[in-house]
Amino acid sequence: MYQDDDRVISIHGYIYPVAKALPETFFLRGADCWGWATWERGWKLFNPDAKVLLDRLTRGKLLKRFDMDGAYHYSKMLKNNILKKNNSWAIRWYASAFLENKLTLYPGQSLVENIGNDENATHCTVDSKAFNVNLLKCRLKVDQIKVEENMVARKEIIKYFRRLPYQLALAWLSALIRRPFSKKTQAEDCL
Repeated sequence: MYQDDDRVISIHGYIYPVAKALPETFFLRGADCWGWATWERGWKLFNPDAKVLLDRLTRGKLLKRFDMDGAYHYSKMLKNNILKKNNSWAIRWYASAFLENKLTLYPGQSLVENIGNDENATHCTVDSKAFNVNLLKCRLKVDQIKVEENMVARKEIIKYFRRLPYQLALAWLSALIRRPFSKKTQAEDCL
């Protein structure tokens, strides 16, 4: 449906478990990495240079908006990518799409779940249920919608991100109880 619409960079299958119901489908600025697809025209916009991306965000005074109004530390992830503290291509994908003012189509309820948030995961060392979702049980109805960022959905995701540190802290504390104190745990690296 949106393959020829240059404003749309990708489609996504995951949505965070926000408190309120979201529209059947909606757009957000940027791109994501849990159950997604793009077209060749979208992937051509990917910039692998985290330093260039961070510089553009900083010069454009876009860091707060990029960080979901300060609710999530995406810019910190980008800085850590520059410092080689993480190897996330996904943060550079999000930044690339965000800087080009591109949109991703999301479902109002998840079609996929991320099962990589436990002690065996690459970027997460605690078992966190914070990203668990109830999968959509019926067929998703995808109709043509206005191609613009849905501010209601954005606000709900910001609320979710503001609650997230408490959920991750509980997972971290739970991990400390289950493991020896000498083992390192890093709840903030999940995502």
